[in-house]
Amino acid sequence: MTIDIAQENPGSTKRSYILFSGGSFFGRIMTWVTLTIATLGIYRFWAMTGLRRSLWSATHLEGDHLRYHGTGKELFIGFLIALAILIPFYALGFGLQFMGPIATIVGFGIMFVVGFLLTPYALFRRRRYLLTRTSWRGIRFHMQGSAWRYVGAWLFWTILSVLTLGIALPWRMAKLDRMLAEASYFGNQRFSYSATAKDYFRALVLVFVILFFPGIIALLAAIFTQGKSLALLPIVLVLAVFLMPLAMASIFRLQVNSTKIGDASFESHIGASKFYGAYIIHGVIVGVGISIVGAVGTLLAVTVGVQLEPQSGFFSLAFLPVFALYYGVLLFANMMVLQVMLFEWKMSSMVVINAHSVKDAIAAGDLENAVGMGLADTLDAGFEVI
Repeated sequence: MTIDIAQENPGSTKRSYILFSGGSFFGRIMTWVTLTIATLGIYRFWAMTGLRRSLWSATHLEGDHLRYHGTGKELFIGFLIALAILIPFYALGFGLQFMGPIATIVGFGIMFVVGFLLTPYALFRRRRYLLTRTSWRGIRFHMQGSAWRYVGAWLFWTILSVLTLGIALPWRMAKLDRMLAEASYFGNQRFSYSATAKDYFRALVLVFVILFFPGIIALLAAIFTQGKSLALLPIVLVLAVFLMPLAMASIFRLQVNSTKIGDASFESHIGASKFYGAYIIHGVIVGVGISIVGAVGTLLAVTVGVQLEPQSGFFSLAFLPVFALYYGVLLFANMMVLQVMLFEWKMSSMVVINAHSVKDAIAAGDLENAVGMGLADTLDAGFEVI
């Protein structure tokens, strides 16, 4: 059931807690992983659809759960269309590598530019697809606006962040998050976003003070001392790994607390411990899983014969089950921990204030095709829920 705290006055502030009740995902994920491996990755479009559908239906607000309307078939078709768009560019870039050093540089440049330009385009279209496949109380979410306008802002602020050695990063994050939010709708109710660059800097202040500025100093020192100060960089990398979950928790709280849909607003008080816990559990599962896979591989090598050459086709065929197990371990850990576990913790941490204010929302917006999702999948090939 959903827990509501309200005053007797119907017009007063009402806080509704999001409840996540999805039961055990272990069996479902094992099935999806097995089918994905058995079909050489083709089933992952249906696996991702099944995962989203399960997570959405497990998320309840005021007695009603979210619904996911996407299908694996449209994701697969979108992926094929994305491949048809990208393959000519990458084929050209790859072919130029056989025409001399200058042509090789041009070829790499073509592949980089295409990927660099299409990444923000795919991110915008991916979000629009997911919103139009999500509904609550029969009303779908959707997005308006130009994906290419978002591409322009993404390119400008990304390049500026690089040129300023990261100083412009809070402004970049505030601008891009605001653009995505303000292009989003629940029916005819528009999202609004209040976070500023100053808010992002406050959320990332520890990262800047403990990691970012020392990292720049270490990098500059390494350059001016001709690499003699490279020993400082591993320390920076260790700090990055340690601080990343803390920064992710701060940014997530800021994004949630800054978002409104009409008069409905959101709060999240999720702690960094959830993110640390998720990545520790993920690391343990991957570590144990890879150890088991390594033991199986060693046993197979001894059984088949260590005299086999790695270049031989028989060697590759004989060790195909090992490669499949390795991929399965990574896929299971990603879906079970980084997707299901983190999603549940994020949703369960959220409170919606005045959710009843959008009860009169009217259906609006058009469905988005799956090409953007296909591009995002092609460029990343990851299992990301949202």
